[in-house]
Amino acid sequence: MSLNRGHATRRLIGIGLLMAFCWATVSPADAAYVIAPDIVKEYTELKDGVLKHPDNAGINFEYAVCLSYMGDVEESRSSLKKVQALDPGFAEKALPEYTEQSRKDPANLKIKFRLGFLYYFDNQYDQALKIFDAIADHRPTGQLNAWALGYMAVIEGDREKWSEAENLARRALRLEPDAYGLHAALAAALKARGNVFAALREYFTAVRDRREFDAYVKTLGSPEASTP
Repeated sequence: MSLNRGHATRRLIGIGLLMAFCWATVSPADAAYVIAPDIVKEYTELKDGVLKHPDNAGINFEYAVCLSYMGDVEESRSSLKKVQALDPGFAEKALPEYTEQSRKDPANLKIKFRLGFLYYFDNQYDQALKIFDAIADHRPTGQLNAWALGYMAVIEGDREKWSEAENLARRALRLEPDAYGLHAALAAALKARGNVFAALREYFTAVRDRREFDAYVKTLGSPEASTP
């Protein structure tokens, strides 16, 4: 198993964000992206778990998944790299466990998301897309729907299916219009399709939203974080 996939997608995102940091003069605004309270609670608990058990691959994986659907894309990727370093065979060993959890509790979207993310982590893209698609179509909609669509866009980008990636990123942004990772995913798809100016606009938006997101995440766990 390797994380050396989708280099083109990540390079495009990285280059675009770097350009945006250098060129953009977007004034910061009040953060509009707010993480659902249940996800905030899960995040703070898992963050504490990782601090207490830094070498536990399972806790680090669940932390990475939580980061993914709260929108902290870069930290999620870093946590996945840590999981691979701790246990290179984690995905193969964990798949039966998460498959069984999902079978026993099919209505639990977070368990389903973990299973889809595990397939993504293990390069089993078709299986990951199938599960993320089911989450994306679930009603009522919430943040998990948006991030299921977002990771479907990432997978299609990894497979260089840029038209599908663009459509999926746009669908995700209709649910979460202020999520920096979704704007970056759309920018990567637009650039790959030759729409450079539209891609740059999305990168600039991603940078602005990333600054706001990073400031917001620092408040999680504080009293003001729970105030709408």
